[in-house]
Amino acid sequence: MKYTWDKKVMWKKSLIGFMVCILFVSIAACSAKTNEPKSSEPPASSPSSTGEAGTGGEKQTPVKLVAINPYASFERKTEVEKHVHDIIQNKTGVDLNIVFSPTAADYTQKTNLMLSSGDQLDIIPSIGMDQAIELYKNGAIIPLDDLIDQYGTNLKANFTPEVWSEVTADGKIIGIPSLATNTTGNVLQIRTDWLKELNLEKPVTIEDFEKVLEAFKQNKKDAYPLIGVFNFQNLLNGFAPYFLPQAFEWWQDEQGQLLPPELHPGYKDLMAKMIEWNKKGYIWPEMILSTPTKQIELIAQNKVGAVSGWYSSTIAGATEVLIKTIPEANYDPIILQGNGINKIPEAPEVQSITVITKKSKNPDSAVKFLDYHASREGYALTYVGIEGESYTKLTDGTLEYIGEDKYDANKASYYALYWMFQMDWDDFPIWPMSSWMDRKYSEMKKKTQVLPSFKAIDQKVRYDRSQWKSFAKLTDLETFLDEQKIKVFAGELPLSDWDKIMQQWLDIGGKQMIEDRNAQFKTPQ
Repeated sequence: MKYTWDKKVMWKKSLIGFMVCILFVSIAACSAKTNEPKSSEPPASSPSSTGEAGTGGEKQTPVKLVAINPYASFERKTEVEKHVHDIIQNKTGVDLNIVFSPTAADYTQKTNLMLSSGDQLDIIPSIGMDQAIELYKNGAIIPLDDLIDQYGTNLKANFTPEVWSEVTADGKIIGIPSLATNTTGNVLQIRTDWLKELNLEKPVTIEDFEKVLEAFKQNKKDAYPLIGVFNFQNLLNGFAPYFLPQAFEWWQDEQGQLLPPELHPGYKDLMAKMIEWNKKGYIWPEMILSTPTKQIELIAQNKVGAVSGWYSSTIAGATEVLIKTIPEANYDPIILQGNGINKIPEAPEVQSITVITKKSKNPDSAVKFLDYHASREGYALTYVGIEGESYTKLTDGTLEYIGEDKYDANKASYYALYWMFQMDWDDFPIWPMSSWMDRKYSEMKKKTQVLPSFKAIDQKVRYDRSQWKSFAKLTDLETFLDEQKIKVFAGELPLSDWDKIMQQWLDIGGKQMIEDRNAQFKTPQ
């Protein structure tokens, strides 16, 4: 199930989702304002729950807290789950209760309903920083600086100042960071076993890569040289570093103005190459209309030579299946040389944020729990449960689940029920299990992290899109560009029309969007 959390990195907030969030923010703010509140080892396997909080032995009434979780599948109703709950209560004085959204897709709606009703909701994990800023500005969540200073010993010790800066707005810490699984995950990958079989070297330039695609086409008759996984934009993302000055990030012109990549001359060169490769049969012809599931199946069926997209797309359900019939099958990330920056854009180190609501009557207890979560002991407990009950530790430090399948989190007696944010410890990595998949994730992360990379010019800017004059048009602008790109790629529109297309985009709101973004980009953060 670890792949589920890796996919959360690709939970890129669509503008539609962002607008929905703004809707519930306004509702949440009203609700919040009318509900003003007056370690170094894994957890031990057998601490008992006595109803006593803290370490002094004094009997105290546990403080009930409610957190929402987007994954109902994490609840297994096992004895181990109860035991984990009791340990948390014993350590922190918190009686932690989890409510679930019907599906991960309904997470925002469920949170909206809880914020706008009389329902108790103290902790909201796994939201984007943009959304957290809106919640904060509308009074639905609280700043945490003072509470962390008072109760956050582990939080302060185990997250770097740079990470805290990523969850700061208007000079205030507004949530607990959850680390990205990989900050350099959008890459090109190639079948190294195919290269070896065909006596080919790893490509270094775009021209080399094209020769490899031709070799794959000629020698792998039932396969496809290249696919972009999940969507057409991921195909472009993988090659943008070799055509554009900031890959697919916004770039600055000679006057210092930020502009979208589609307005750079190199974008037409990028599209021209994709169109050329499509006509030559290098790109899977069903890519545009296919589903992610079908794309993963294609990889598992030994039919894909190179992949553009998120690094994990070739692992779970793909090479994981493929190696059962072709043990030597392997995808490696590569970097090429072209006319662009020739580096991979780095994603922010924080992938999401966990916040405390304004309506919470016990924010101090919430921070006490989150601080325990940020200890080595608490992190392992909330993530994988109890050693000897839900998992065992192997001699190499990796873990196995106790249960029907020692590698499948879906069948584990405990998995991530009380887990609120992601950390990365030296002796407890993001993927701690001994499964092939967890080991492959770790291997691929190491390989991508050594590739040349760069930070976008405006990576640290906290844009407040709700204040933009173009805000109401953002979804239409994104949809328009997506549609036009596909039409040009498919040959429905000539590439020579691209300047006209972009002028139309500017006229329907793109010009205002550029002005809005630049106004906040130039404002001191």
